Amino acid sequence: MKNILLCDANFCVLPIAQSLMSKGNNLAVLGGLEQDPAHKIADKSIILDYSNVELLSQHIQDAKYDAVVPGCNDRSYLSLAAIAQKFNYVGFDSNEVVQTIHLKDRFRAFAEMKGYPVPQAVSELTQVSTLNFPIMIKPVDSFSGKGINKVETLKDIEKYWNKAKEFSYTKKVIAEEFVEGKLYSHSAFIKNKKIVVDFFVNEYCSVYPYQVNSSNLATQLSTKVQKEVQNWTEQFAKDLNLVDGLIHTQFISNNESFWLVEVARRCPGDLYSQLIQKSTGVNYAELYAMPFLGEELPNKIEKKHQRFFSRHTVSVDKECIFISSGFNERYKSIQNVQLKYSGQKMKPAPFDKSGIYFIEHEDATEMEEKTEKLKEYVVIDTLDI
Repeated sequence: MKNILLCDANFCVLPIAQSLMSKGNNLAVLGGLEQDPAHKIADKSIILDYSNVELLSQHIQDAKYDAVVPGCNDRSYLSLAAIAQKFNYVGFDSNEVVQTIHLKDRFRAFAEMKGYPVPQAVSELTQVSTLNFPIMIKPVDSFSGKGINKVETLKDIEKYWNKAKEFSYTKKVIAEEFVEGKLYSHSAFIKNKKIVVDFFVNEYCSVYPYQVNSSNLATQLSTKVQKEVQNWTEQFAKDLNLVDGLIHTQFISNNESFWLVEVARRCPGDLYSQLIQKSTGVNYAELYAMPFLGEELPNKIEKKHQRFFSRHTVSVDKECIFISSGFNERYKSIQNVQLKYSGQKMKPAPFDKSGIYFIEHEDATEMEEKTEKLKEYVVIDTLDI
């Protein structure tokens, strides 16, 4: 039996926790919020802010875990990566490589040097005028779309630059040219720099412009673009000499070309792993955790089935009191993962959500047609504050 630390207690990590515990491991869960659900199922619960790398390092040194597993946000991954080499934990790239991948300004600089398909970008306010408008202004190290804004004219730059800084742990910002196309994600598990299984997903932002709240496995993305993204992923793994494990990439495509948005090596949130497992039968959460446990990924992973699921997170555009939610359309099946209960305060997107629905469709046509519109079919009852 191994003593494993899962560094994140949010509901998003529950599939990872379940996978770790199913193998007979002794699981400790660490996070700063006592009410987070993973604290309640673990063998041991540690209330600690993992963004404090010094405190996290001291705890790990004292506890002497056999392995550590990051959760579903950048802060968890970055904090563990910063100390992984010190304690000889596996599954992590060098901290220099981790910073290059996860900090948007460093990734853009590396991408431009390598000639990757990325929008033109700058990391200094004084350089923004060299870009073609409209542009996107982003914190270099935030997630869930926090602090991101599309800016049409030069006169609004300073306001949104400062706004982005508020959401940056490092107080750094990047601006990049806006490109037209649809948003996708590509999740690939690599072994020896080669993809052993991967998934393309449509992603839609229908409540808050830069936070994904509806998604489904893509069935209409061109084979050409898929192959180009796969080739880039394997080249990226070689360029940075990446260890085995997950490479999760967001990109924009017009179905002819693609442009990289961001790359991560941590598990995506909002139960993305469950969308993959329900749609294909592949245990995404288990595959994610394996390299951190020192377990070898299979040489090839077959998808067990093809089912037509959408994932939809329920959010609102202003602060309110949540009462209930449901769907006014009939589907093959609907599962609701409830995160709010009647009477609880709910913050506007991207800061909160009341739950996550998994909707099974009859076929690919219905799935592709309705996923983008799921917000229109959600009935959510709230009280104004």
